[in-house]
Order: sequence, then C-alpha cells, then structure tokens
Amino acid sequence: MTEFELFRMAFPEDFVKDVIIPRTNDNLGSPLMLGEFYKWLGCNFFMACFQGIPDRKCWWSKEAISPYSGAPFRLNNAMSFTRYLEITAALRFTDVRMPMVERDGYEDWFHKVCKMIDEFNNHYAHSYHPSWLNCLDESMSSWLNKFCPGFMCVPRKPHPFGNEYHSIADGDDGKSIMWRVKLVEGKDRPKKAGGQWVFPTEFPGYGKTMMTMLEMMKPIHGKGKVVVGNSRFCVREGVVECHKRGVWFQAYIKKQGNWPRGVPGAAIDMYFDDMELGHCESLVAEHDNVPFLIHCCRDSKYVSKIMSTHGMLETVQDHPTWWKINGSWKSFKYTEPFSRYARAKHWVDDVNNRRHDPIGLEEVWGTKWWAMRQFTFLCSVAEVNAVQSRARGKNKVAEPQLHFCQELARQMIENTLDDPPTLEVAPIRRQPRRTNADHALKKRAAFEGEWDLDRHKFKKVTTDYVHLKCRECNKRVQNLLSMLSREAPVRWLLCVACKRSVIIVVNVITVW
Repeated sequence: MTEFELFRMAFPEDFVKDVIIPRTNDNLGSPLMLGEFYKWLGCNFFMACFQGIPDRKCWWSKEAISPYSGAPFRLNNAMSFTRYLEITAALRFTDVRMPMVERDGYEDWFHKVCKMIDEFNNHYAHSYHPSWLNCLDESMSSWLNKFCPGFMCVPRKPHPFGNEYHSIADGDDGKSIMWRVKLVEGKDRPKKAGGQWVFPTEFPGYGKTMMTMLEMMKPIHGKGKVVVGNSRFCVREGVVECHKRGVWFQAYIKKQGNWPRGVPGAAIDMYFDDMELGHCESLVAEHDNVPFLIHCCRDSKYVSKIMSTHGMLETVQDHPTWWKINGSWKSFKYTEPFSRYARAKHWVDDVNNRRHDPIGLEEVWGTKWWAMRQFTFLCSVAEVNAVQSRARGKNKVAEPQLHFCQELARQMIENTLDDPPTLEVAPIRRQPRRTNADHALKKRAAFEGEWDLDRHKFKKVTTDYVHLKCRECNKRVQNLLSMLSREAPVRWLLCVACKRSVIIVVNVITVW
C-alpha cells in the first residue's frame, strides 16, 4: 500500500465525507471535494517537513527560490494561496447545533471537537483489533493559551502546556499503534444549572479514575486482553472492576503522599530489606470477592510493586535486566508481571515521540483556532499509526517519520480522487482469420494436386501438372502458382495472369 492509502486507512475518512466537507461547504462559495480536501491537507503536511519558514505566504511566493531566504519550494501548482485560506477559514468539525445557555441551559466548550474525537475512536473500534498487550498512558496536545478549554500543565511531559489526552496503544512486535484517545475536560466539563453532568458517563457510580479506565478499555471488554498502566491508574477498585469486565489490568504502584488503598507499602519495604537483587514475591489479598495480587520485586535501591488480579512469578528467560551496584554490573531476569510492564510501559510515549520527531506537525501548522489544533493532533496520530502498520505488515523496522511525511504530502497533493472515472476499454481482439504475415509465391511441382487441409500439404496425383481451378479467375489451367503463408499452413492456387494483382493486396487477403 502507498503512503496515501495507509493514511486513509488510519484516518476516519467517512467522517470527512459525511461531516467535515458538507459543513465546510456551507461557508464556501466554491464547493470542496474530497480530493481537494486532501490536497489542502497535503499542503499542511508538506510545510511540516521544513522548519524555519517565517510565514506561510513564502510557500506561495512568486519570487525565485533562494537558498538563503524564504521557502525551499512552491505550492502554487497544488493550490492557490487564496483557496488555501478560504478552506482553512471555512473548515468545521461538527454538524451538531451549538448549545446555548438561553435555549439549552448549558454551555459546552468542547462542542466543536467532541464529534471528531468520537468518530476517531469509533473508526478504530470497528476497524482495528488490538494486540493482547496494551498500554494506558497520557498524551499532550501542545497549546500555549491558558484560556482554551481544558488547559492543563503537566510538568513531567516534554510539552507540558496544552490539552491532555488519555491514550491507549498496543505494541505488537514493538511497533505501537494508538487506537483510542479521550480528551481530559477537567473543570470545563459541561454541567447543567442543577449541577448534573450534561453528558453522563456510561459507567456511573465510580470515581474519575475508574470511569476513565473503563471508558478507555470499552472496545476490549470481555476479550481477556492485558492492559498496563502507570501509577496514575493505581486504584484497587478500578483494577478489580476491569477484571469483572473481562480485562486484565495491572498498574505500577508508587507512593504519592500516601500508599494506594489496599497496599501496605511500608511493610513490604521492610520485608524486602535483606532480600537479594531480583527476588520476587506476591502478596495475595481479596477485594469485593475477587483475588487481588501485589507483585513485588527487589531492585537495587527500592522494591518495585505492581497491583493486578493476574500474573505468575515465572521467570521470563528472554527478558534479562542489568543494574549497576557498587561499581559492578549485576543481572537478573524479570518475572511475568514485571516483564509485561517493562515491555509495554513506553508504547504511548513511542507514538508521541514519533509525532514530534524530528519535526512536529503541531509546531509548524500554525493556528490560533483551538479546534484546529485538536484536528492536528488526530492527524499526527493517524500518520504515526500508518507508519507503524506498514512496519508490522512488512515485519521490518519502521521508516523515519520525516521520510514518510514527505512522500505522504506528495501523494496527497497529486491525488486524483476528484478526476472523473475513466471507463476501461476492452482490447480489440484480432479476428482469427486475418493475418498480416508475409507470403511467398511458389510454383506447384509436378504430380501435385489440391491442398490437403488435414495433412497440410499438396495431394499426390498420378498426372503431372493436373488441371486445377485458379482461386482468382476460376479458370482451369495447367500451370499454377501456389501462394504460401509463412505462418499459416495454407496455399492458394493462382494462375500466372492473377499473380501480379494478388501481390499488390497480399497483406489484406483473408485466410480461408
């Protein structure tokens, strides 16, 4: 598959056809088509392959290309700058009516992007089947205006300012694909005047973290898949509830002010004080009639802990780890729960690193419209998923993201989706009785009669130069010439008088 076909597979194109294009056309004089939409998107992807361009106008400049200033290429052949600005200004991502306090009793700051995010998740829920091991983590959509909906600052992230997304990804063969996201609304989540949520959750009666865990894993409920989470999802009730819904969830345990409920962290640390490096044990407990496990492993300076409702302390032979203790390296092999966590904990980060490596689409795609930035986030995720899906299919290392982006942008700009379909014309079949083969004239030998079609040669007769009919003039003569086709085993009997006229039209004579 080409880069463009991979991106169309990873991106919800039905949402583009059914929502984005019709709603955008409401604000455009000249209607937007699917092919032109991808050309517009390809211009943005192409600009994201280069840094240091001060203004987008440089890509449509009429001045000669200079190696010292301006853009290195021009996009005039793909789309005019006026049309590019028209599409950018008219773009819409929802067909739902904007709620108003006077009419609906509430105000929704996320109204412009909610349907787009839902359609992205539905696309992967129906078209993608995750692997058996997944990772639940957070992603950031960079945005510096603190007055945007859901603005957050997460200091531990490389891009700490903007909108936080809960993200889940699988990493079959180490090539991670992000298949579900959820925008963290925080205090901006819409409420009614009475304090009720405008859009209630599908899993009422649980805490915020538990609801997030259940909503993010909804497509794999009842499928027995394993999900790994960091310490932010270390909630005993959430792990048990996932178990009841057919998902094996395990979360890394950290002390954040206090130990999580049901985790005697201080007692476990004291118990493992004198244990050797790599020693593992599990604390078995019970919560809500479900067995609850705390797997513990002695590391160099601390005791690693994982809570789950599954897992055995069998050593994984192909997963060793090394630690430097007192200037010397020591090694031990992970047990099953810690091996799964170590393999999967970075899969969401791998997708995010590829989104920003080496040039982030969000960095170059300059926009002051918050909804456009969320669209940019989903486009960059789909681009990374397209690269990783090709690497999985070919069982090779994923190609550099920049190389893929350049080729994707070229194919988007040169797409022919809006061109009228061309009918396939069946090839003209040559008539079996027509031939353009060369022919030769040869005099019939003595004691040869008519042509034998079965044996492909002249019949033998007892009379030399027997009287036969000429094929052209139908006269019975004795001296006949035969016209021999070099490809077809057929001879024509011709008299000397008809010989010249036949030579003139020999290339168009029908073979009988």
